[in-house]
Amino acid sequence: MIQDPSLPGPFTSTKVTYAAPGLNYAVTNRTGRYFVFENPTSGFTTRTIDLSDIADFDATIDWPFTNSNAPINGLLHIPSGGGPFPLAVFAHGNHTATEDSTPGYLYLCELLASHGILAATIDVNFLNGGNSGENDGRAIVQLEHIKQFQIWHQQIGHPLAGKVDLSKVMIVGHSRGGEAVGHASLFNGMDAIQFDRFGPSIPVDGSEDLGPYHFNLEAVFAISPTDQQYRPVGGLTGVRDPYMVIHGSRDSDVYYFAGHLAYDRSYRVDLANPAQPAEGTKALLWIHGANHNNFNSQWGQESAGTLTRDLQEQIAKTYIGAVAQAQLLGQSDYLEILQDPDVVFRNGWITQPVTLVSQYQGADRLFIQHNEESGTAIQISAPVTGNVTSTDVQAAKRNLATSGSSSLTTETGIPLDTGSHLLQDAQGVAIAWTEMGGEYRVEFDPATANADTFTHVAFRAGQSFESPNTPGMDQDLTLVFHDGTNSVSFPLSTFTSLPFPDTFPQFRPQIAPFALPHTEPVTVLQTVLIPFQTLRDAGLNPAQLQRIEFHFDLTSSGLLYLDDIQLTRLASPSV
Repeated sequence: MIQDPSLPGPFTSTKVTYAAPGLNYAVTNRTGRYFVFENPTSGFTTRTIDLSDIADFDATIDWPFTNSNAPINGLLHIPSGGGPFPLAVFAHGNHTATEDSTPGYLYLCELLASHGILAATIDVNFLNGGNSGENDGRAIVQLEHIKQFQIWHQQIGHPLAGKVDLSKVMIVGHSRGGEAVGHASLFNGMDAIQFDRFGPSIPVDGSEDLGPYHFNLEAVFAISPTDQQYRPVGGLTGVRDPYMVIHGSRDSDVYYFAGHLAYDRSYRVDLANPAQPAEGTKALLWIHGANHNNFNSQWGQESAGTLTRDLQEQIAKTYIGAVAQAQLLGQSDYLEILQDPDVVFRNGWITQPVTLVSQYQGADRLFIQHNEESGTAIQISAPVTGNVTSTDVQAAKRNLATSGSSSLTTETGIPLDTGSHLLQDAQGVAIAWTEMGGEYRVEFDPATANADTFTHVAFRAGQSFESPNTPGMDQDLTLVFHDGTNSVSFPLSTFTSLPFPDTFPQFRPQIAPFALPHTEPVTVLQTVLIPFQTLRDAGLNPAQLQRIEFHFDLTSSGLLYLDDIQLTRLASPSV
């Protein structure tokens, strides 16, 4: 039985400050509040790095350094004991540059350190304000902080000598820092980077100032991230390591679910080799009522009518703690929290009412219907063979995004409408019905699916705010599974719920100092996982599974979006 990941563990910890030498923050422009970095803890003096080929700083801020000697500053919780300890590094996003955002994740660092993880929150404030090269710069800074821990690990006589387990590293970022962790995942595998289309290729192999990297990133965690504020020369970033993104429906800063686009770009199905397992896993959490700033304990409220700061921090501790347990401490059962949003409620870890919508994609999966083929035909996805039929419903393939004129685009370059309820870089099927009794059927040859090598049937589904869905009501339907001899059926609500979207964005209270558009309530699909063991217990042979039916017989009308019907093998035995 897994324990509440938000609770403290058995380790005590020591908080230290690390910083570059000789810093003297001027009191003008209020940068004096960074005085904590003028006196690093004994033994924890660091170095500076040259970002001049990557980023410019805000010229209105009197930093005691330039972009050619930017400091490696941070706050660190060190667990008691000899280690070696896994490492987690947190990076903030954009905020008023004269206010230090660094301490905002100490509540998370303290939690992780209590479980035996070195946990640092880093100073990237010099990349806030009016500047350029911001989010690619943030990525490099975060990687250079990991390098600093590598230096200490190898430095004889240092307090961290031999104590850093660099085979288990997690990076976490919030807002623009949340976008930057994706770029850090990309840059981590490179020895040279051309940051801008017309700029030079900059070595990051250690031959000059930056790098080398190639760290073992076991988790990349984005909190309310932006997307595409930096666009790599080689195309939009897809995360290269196990990835999770969380976002709140009442975010009045990043007011659209930008991180969903990065989620969709990561570990896409390879149409040339669709049976090939993905190189990693990904997970997503959409939190009804959460805002942007409450994830950072130093930032003030930017939006009204939201979850309390205490509840939002509790959710952050639960999910970041679970990812750390699974990815850094080898406790794979904690993946259950990412796969089933009801786990936190069943176990009493979150007791206040809040709606959570989640997605999880394992690495080992075979799509029966992924919908990424060109054209409008609804079809079974190769190499599986079969057909899709429907009766008494309107089923149509469609893009799960609306084209528009924003700077955000799909991976293929189509500009998107950030005010639309659909903002995903994927295709799916929209199914509408106006009376009970309609069916959508997916039939396939079991010999082409090799179902006996998997553990679950999975798909993504969700309702939108559009008519004829009923505001405030969950959507439900009956799932029917056939193996050629027997059939079994379950209400979808046996496994999870499909809630009505949070309608808040249409009525967005403004306390931010700038106007925001009234966006449509966001449609986010929920991953539905049906264990093979459940099918076996009901008398079905999953190895011979050959038809999945969706019967719209529990509500009189509705509109549902459906995608990624698949067979998958999950590592966690608890689900």
